[in-house]
Amino acid sequence: MKKSQEMYKKLEGLKNEIGALQAEGKIDDAHAKLKDVEALKKSIAVQEALEEEEVENFVGTPTQTVEVDNVVAFNKAVLNKPLTEAENALVERVGEDGGYLVPEEQKTEIEEYKRQLIPLKQYCNVIPVGTLSGKMPLEVEANDKLTNFAEMTEINQSTIKFGQLSWELGDYGDIIPISNTLLQDEKANLTRFVKRRFGKKAVRTENAEILTILNTATKVPGEDYKAIVTTFNKKLDPAIAKSAIIITNQDGYDYLDQLVDNNDRPLLKDSLEIAGAKTFKGKLVVVLSNQEMETPATKDCSFYVGDIEEAVAFFDREAYEMAISKAAGFTKYATMMRVVERFDVKAMDSKAVVRVDITFPTGA
Repeated sequence: MKKSQEMYKKLEGLKNEIGALQAEGKIDDAHAKLKDVEALKKSIAVQEALEEEEVENFVGTPTQTVEVDNVVAFNKAVLNKPLTEAENALVERVGEDGGYLVPEEQKTEIEEYKRQLIPLKQYCNVIPVGTLSGKMPLEVEANDKLTNFAEMTEINQSTIKFGQLSWELGDYGDIIPISNTLLQDEKANLTRFVKRRFGKKAVRTENAEILTILNTATKVPGEDYKAIVTTFNKKLDPAIAKSAIIITNQDGYDYLDQLVDNNDRPLLKDSLEIAGAKTFKGKLVVVLSNQEMETPATKDCSFYVGDIEEAVAFFDREAYEMAISKAAGFTKYATMMRVVERFDVKAMDSKAVVRVDITFPTGA
């Protein structure tokens, strides 16, 4: 690996440090590191000039430029096979035994597959992070107005309410057996063989963590769908209600799907924005399985109603890691592949979501 490439990695790490300091509110410390960034950029420019001069002054047999396949490079790295200098520059190792980061192209392939499922993550406030833990300022009870500085000699700090939202990324992964015959093909896209199993488990895991947060919402009882309407009208702030959605399970969807107005027209409508989706009172209805979102034992159906983006923060490392072990699959002529993602889920605005629990009257 060229020295300039190593310096670029150091620069990226320095930028991540600054981002972490900024997120923690340590603005002065973050600003102080900007000088290091500028100095490193100048050093990189000098190093690149030196490397370019070495190439121009090189005397010998000219060599052809070899096109490097990032899939092959990644596979060889994961399988601990020797890499060329060009291939080594394409892969990024995570710690001593943490495996390798999945290349961007294959990472996108996993993300696209997950989006075909029903990931609640897409409705949350997704915050990319470059560190395993940290803090960010969070405004609470934001119902105040702008301060008129012209009429004040000093700002009253007690009128500005901020909290600290801490995150600590957790490791979530799966162990997947891969045929040794398949692994002998350096051009095989390993991601293609693990994405379905890993993708499904990843979405179920992320959804479970998000539902744990949503389940702490205020519970509103009701006897029919009017409790949902009342929640939009009175239980939620109008600004929250405007961007709210409904999350329910198969029980809740079945109930909504059978509702009709006085002219026998369904109250559940086709979405004009999302193909195949449904809306209730103009609000998107997201449907999970009964297994994923269980209906409370004493209720007939439940609905999370509100703006999920205001209620839940999803801290995302935005990376997948792969590592292998042949020992574990010895008897099956297989290699065990470990795939890991890192994230954390935290509650934000506790008033942004309400859970509506409907119990039908006896004899209804």
